[in-house]
Amino acid sequence: PRHATIAASSERPCAMMRALALIVACLGAVHGSKEPATGIAFPDKFAGSSLVGTGVRTKGPIKVYAAGIYVSPMGCKVAMRKYKGTDPSSVKSAFYKDFVGGSFGKIIVLKMAMGISKEKLVGALSESVRPRMGASKDAIPKFADLLLEGCERYAAGGKASKGTELAFGLQGSAMSVTVNGKSCGSVKSAELCKALANCYFDDKSVSPTLKRSCAAGVLSLL
Repeated sequence: PRHATIAASSERPCAMMRALALIVACLGAVHGSKEPATGIAFPDKFAGSSLVGTGVRTKGPIKVYAAGIYVSPMGCKVAMRKYKGTDPSSVKSAFYKDFVGGSFGKIIVLKMAMGISKEKLVGALSESVRPRMGASKDAIPKFADLLLEGCERYAAGGKASKGTELAFGLQGSAMSVTVNGKSCGSVKSAELCKALANCYFDDKSVSPTLKRSCAAGVLSLL
C-alpha cells in the first residue's frame, strides 16, 4: 500500500504537467495564425494592431517571404463599415481601394522564408513600389537606405536571412520601418505608403493569397 501511495503521488505531478502542456498547446493554436504555404507563424497582435490576413510572396516555385497585415481594429471597422455583410468571394476592387485609402493604421509584416542578400530584397521592394508611385519618387532612396541599414545592423549576417522580420507601419503620410523589432527610422511620404500597400492590394498584387486572406479577415472584423 505504501508503495502504491508513493507511485500515485508521483504520478500526479506528471499528470498535471501533461494537462498544462495541453492547455499551452491549445492556447497556441487559438492565438496566432500560420501562413499556409510556408508554415510561418504570425501573432494575433502586433504593436497593438490586429492580424487580418496572411499570404506568401513567390518567385516561380520559390517561396520568398510570408506576409501578414495588421490593422487598427476600431479605425478599420469605421472606415470599412459599408462592406459589413459582404461575401468575401464577391469583393471587388473598390473594397481594396477603400482599404488602402483608409486613414486607419496598418502594419505590413514580412518574414523571410529563405535567405537572400539585403541588396536583392531592397531592390525587389523598391522596384515593386516605383511604378505604383506618382511623378515624385524622392522617398524611394530613403526607404531603400533604411532597409539596407536595418538589415546590416539587426539581421543575422547583415543580410535578409531566413527568419528575418521586416515591419512597415503605415499611418497617414508616415511610414515607420523596423527590422527584427528594432526601429530603423521613418519616411514621410503619403505616396510611398499607398504604393507599398498597393503592392499587395491592387490588380497586380504580388501576393494574391494575402489579398484574399485580408478581405476575409477585414469582413470578419466588421
